[in-house]
Amino acid sequence: MRVAVIVAIVAFAAATVGGSESAGAQSSEAFLAGSTNDCPGCNLVGAKLKRRNLAGANLAGANLAGASFHRSSLRGANLSGADLTDANLNKTDLLQANFSRAKMKGAMLFEAEAGRADFTGADLTEAMMGNIRLTGGKLDRANLTEADLSSGLLNEASFVNATLNDANFLQSRLLRCDLRGVVAENAEFTQANLRDANLSSAILRQSIFYLADLGGADLSSADLRQAVLRSAKLDNTKQTDTKFTGAMMPDNSIHP
Repeated sequence: MRVAVIVAIVAFAAATVGGSESAGAQSSEAFLAGSTNDCPGCNLVGAKLKRRNLAGANLAGANLAGASFHRSSLRGANLSGADLTDANLNKTDLLQANFSRAKMKGAMLFEAEAGRADFTGADLTEAMMGNIRLTGGKLDRANLTEADLSSGLLNEASFVNATLNDANFLQSRLLRCDLRGVVAENAEFTQANLRDANLSSAILRQSIFYLADLGGADLSSADLRQAVLRSAKLDNTKQTDTKFTGAMMPDNSIHP
C-alpha cells in the first residue's frame, strides 16, 4: 500500500512539473507572438523584440539574456529581478520602468530614455549607457563598476551607496545628484557637472575631476585622496572632514 502511495505521489509531482514547463513554454510563445505583454519568469533568452510596444509589461524575473529591445517601449514595465545580461536596450523608452535587482552586466542602454526608472540594487557592471537620459532615476546600491555613462543626463538621480569603481562619467550632467556613500575609485568625471550634488562620505580616491564643476557640492567626509581636481570648480563646497591628501588641486598644487 505504501509503495502504491509513493508511486502515485511521484507521478503527480512529475505531472505537475511537466505541466508547469508546458505552461511556461506556452506563455513564452504567446508573448513572442505578441498576443500578450506579460510573461513573468519566462525563458526569453535572445528574444528579438525590436520596436515592440511593451509599455506596462510584466517581465519580472524573466530570462532575457541577449535579448534585443532596440527602439522598443518599456515605459512603466516591470523587469524587477530579470536577467538582461548583454541585452540591447539602445534607444528604448524606459521611463519609470522597474529594473530593481535586475542582472544587466554588459547591457547596452545607449541613448535610452530612462527618466525616473528604478535600477535599485541592479548589476550594471560594464553596461554601455552613453548619452542615457536618466533624470530622477534610482540607482541606490547598484553596481556600475566599469559602466560607461559618458555624456549622460543624470540630474537629480540617486546613487546612494552605489559602486562606481572605474565608471565613466565624462561630460555627464549630475546636477543635484545624491551620491552619498558611493564607492567610486578611479572613476572618470572629466568635465562633468556635479553642481549642488551630495557626495558626503563618498570614496573617490584617484578619481579624475579635471575641469569638473563641483560648485555647491557637499564633500563632507568624502575621501578624495590622490584624486585629480585640476581646473575643477570647488566654489561654495562643503569640505568638513574631507580628505584631500595627495590630490591634485584646482591650482595644480598637490595637497599635503
